Amino acid sequence: MHFIFDIDGTICFNGHSISPAIQDALSQLEDHGHQIGFASARPYRDILHLLDERFHDRLFVGSNGAMIWHRGALADIVPLPDDTLAQLFELAERHRASCLVDLDWHYHYSGDPAHPFMQLVDPQRRARHVGRDEIRQPVKMLVTECADGEALQQDLDRRADINIHHHSDQQIVDITAAGVDKMSALSRHGIAAAELVCFGNDSNDLSMFAAAGHSVLIGGHPQLLPHATERIERDDGTEQTLIAALDRLGRRFAAG
Repeated sequence: MHFIFDIDGTICFNGHSISPAIQDALSQLEDHGHQIGFASARPYRDILHLLDERFHDRLFVGSNGAMIWHRGALADIVPLPDDTLAQLFELAERHRASCLVDLDWHYHYSGDPAHPFMQLVDPQRRARHVGRDEIRQPVKMLVTECADGEALQQDLDRRADINIHHHSDQQIVDITAAGVDKMSALSRHGIAAAELVCFGNDSNDLSMFAAAGHSVLIGGHPQLLPHATERIERDDGTEQTLIAALDRLGRRFAAG
């Protein structure tokens, strides 16, 4: 089976680390013969420091499905078209919004460098901040602040050439090309829904939950609840319950 994990709020609970105990449990899944991978709103660049090097060549679906990295190399990318990006920049300027644009590795940012979100961007200084005229193959625009978020949302909702991903715990909007989501990326990589066990916590995991043979919800997101095979509460015991679930499911599906 393919065990695919969202990162933030699913196996990473503080934004900055994944516990050694969880990482050991991931490794034990592989000992049972399963393949593991990660599917995050973050780009590959911003996930690496969270995981031991033993996992760095695994499958990474980044930027909500707009990029796939495998065996340490870019395997697939679905960029925003150049004309779409130009129009999104016009909207950002009209509504006085600051935004981060992720490329396959580097990034462009137009806002306040002290914004709290920027602590999560390239923490190991692996990438380069590029100028707007240097942007090539942008995979995602992330709006970090906006003077009139409601008006911006209305303008974005009118567009058919983009996919909008909301973060329930932050006032942040991710924008990718139309048709981009985590499940479509996994499908492009050849992972069948029946062979998928997914773990997630937020609306950007919905495409996986709607398709997966088995899905595990961390918390109680209302969009995911109807599709979740099982649920793990968010409380002081979440990590231990998660580790126990990994062991149980690893054995169950290995036996099957």
